Amino acid sequence: MLKRFFSNAAANAFSGGMAAAYQLVVAALAVATWHGADFAAWGLAMSIAAMAPILSASLSSVMTRRLVEARHRGPDIIEAAIVLAGRRISWGLAGIAFATLFLAGASIQGSSDVGALSTGKFLVLLTIMLSTNAWLLLWQVRFGQHYADELNWLPALTLAIARAGGVAGMIGTLAFGSRDLTVVALGLAAGTWIALLAAHLALPSPRRIGSAISPTPMEVRNQLRINLRVQFGFAIGSASSLIVQYSIPPLIALIEPQHFNAFYLASTVNVVVVGLLSAAMLALLAPFTRWHAIGASRRVRRIALLSPALCAGLSLAVLYACWLMLEIILDALAVHTSDIADIRLFLALLGLQTIVRTSAMGFATIVAAAGTSRQMSIPLMIEMLLAFTVAVPLGWLFGVQGLLLGLTLAALVGSQFSSRPFTLLFMTAGTPARAAFASLMAAQLIGSAIWWLIVGPSTFTTALL
Repeated sequence: MLKRFFSNAAANAFSGGMAAAYQLVVAALAVATWHGADFAAWGLAMSIAAMAPILSASLSSVMTRRLVEARHRGPDIIEAAIVLAGRRISWGLAGIAFATLFLAGASIQGSSDVGALSTGKFLVLLTIMLSTNAWLLLWQVRFGQHYADELNWLPALTLAIARAGGVAGMIGTLAFGSRDLTVVALGLAAGTWIALLAAHLALPSPRRIGSAISPTPMEVRNQLRINLRVQFGFAIGSASSLIVQYSIPPLIALIEPQHFNAFYLASTVNVVVVGLLSAAMLALLAPFTRWHAIGASRRVRRIALLSPALCAGLSLAVLYACWLMLEIILDALAVHTSDIADIRLFLALLGLQTIVRTSAMGFATIVAAAGTSRQMSIPLMIEMLLAFTVAVPLGWLFGVQGLLLGLTLAALVGSQFSSRPFTLLFMTAGTPARAAFASLMAAQLIGSAIWWLIVGPSTFTTALL
């Protein structure tokens, strides 16, 4: 079992690494190809299109939890109904994501001075980029089935092949001499979908569900309702990521467009850190769900109390590597889009927020594996409420620095509520609330202090002035 867990964790880390490499390589190619307004138009479209997978509302995690629970409590026919219901949800989410982000892009482009394209041309570019990411919503059920089987290498390889194909398509388009934003985006989309088709044909499909009896429409509708009820908690988590992470670059395009290019590069690096840690934690969802279903609460408790320190340490390690390599990478690329000092300032503030938020990921994963939607959503709703009432007003008044410091405060307050549902779920395992709270708070404070020392007190002094 331990070997399988480490294999799945390695698969998810590989997947997160490939996602990070994809984001960095695409950003690097854009930096090397365009400058000024052209780069800003590309960055804004990429930032908006990157929100599409978030709008899947973690459907793959919903499928993982529901299928694992069904295997301990229900017949095969229930599993089949869960899968069919999940596919209906995935198509609905894809349509909602496309419409929502298209309208958001039109609104942001019309209200901002960022970019060199007219609104019509920008929306064509955005449509192509949204189509590039659409498969990440449509494959959610398939990935959830693999995760439930604890065969995480299959989604990891699919993601890696698709992203490698996208990068190859973009490089091929640039190699033929085209620097038109729309044409390059078409190369990225074509490479992604061709590689995805190849992966679909080459890799094994999810295992067949054993029952020869197909579920009735009524059974599918019942499972659809249950899936949606469970997904509500995951949807709040996706909304939280959307608001406090992925929506920040478009917001910067509105409040401080002159700093957008620098912030986009810093945000890209920060997304790498969050993506790597999120991918690693996903490997624990199926085991946690199974352990809870069979009553192995003490095993979960032992892992959980160490998770804040582990998550904070991993965030620090990746952030530190990015901090050391940032100037070398930007110098090698001959970046002309922004000042390196600005990029470092924004990365320092983003890193502080990331350490605070990711320290609670272990508790959040455990609650996602066994808790109710209410237990999953309350900490996140508190964070989002503070983001709207504190961080956004600070951003309008004091610019990027005010926004990021406000988001850090929102993450700190919201995360403190994540230890409470964990202790309620595993109270029989002897988990005192004060131990969980102390574990989380210590990880956040120590991690933030170390990051403060890494980036230098002068950097945070500059942010506050």
